[in-house]
Amino acid sequence: MTPSVVDPRLVAALEQQLRARDDALRRGAHQVGWKLGLGNRESIGGHIAVGYLTSETVVPAGSTYAATEDADLHADTEAVVALGTDVASTSTIREIADAILTYGAALEIVDLARLPGEPESVVAGNIFHRAVALTTWPDAPRAAPEVTVSVNRRGRQAGLWPGDVPERIARAAELLGAVGERFQAGDRIITGSIVQVPIGIGDEVVAEFEGHASIRLNVIARGAGRSG
Repeated sequence: MTPSVVDPRLVAALEQQLRARDDALRRGAHQVGWKLGLGNRESIGGHIAVGYLTSETVVPAGSTYAATEDADLHADTEAVVALGTDVASTSTIREIADAILTYGAALEIVDLARLPGEPESVVAGNIFHRAVALTTWPDAPRAAPEVTVSVNRRGRQAGLWPGDVPERIARAAELLGAVGERFQAGDRIITGSIVQVPIGIGDEVVAEFEGHASIRLNVIARGAGRSG
């Protein structure tokens, strides 16, 4: 693929974000992988955005997330891939597809409260990320399985598994290369929202990936329990 020029504002925002990642690693967290941001609020120069995932915010399926009262919480269902080999900014789409070792599903909790200084502040703040539950399966999903999410067993909303995951990773690899990073073997990558729904304290959220997995998370008030 032809390399693109990454907007310096995006590079600076990602560098700020990764300083927070490095602080988490110094606290004893370990790197889990990355998240891709495809929304308008994190878009700078029309480029895909990237956030980090560490063990501080990865929670088991079926567990709880403790939220603050002022959060504008939403739940995102997402496709996940785990890499068996490194992916660099120069990797081809075929090389990236071959680098995918396993597939999986994610239910991510994000806080979409408005921030001063958007979109740079969104990227610097790790693209709304608060928590994520992950599953893994060994085989590629069948063509475009349905992905659904429901809140308190009501309001089921549906979307389809994305068909351009390697292309998304290629664009994200360009950005990581601009800050001296790369996707590495073992990284798990959540690849952008398929279905997004608003949630609040007291809600039970269930994501279903047709024929593959189901993930449940409960949202509680901070102070009422612990996430994880």
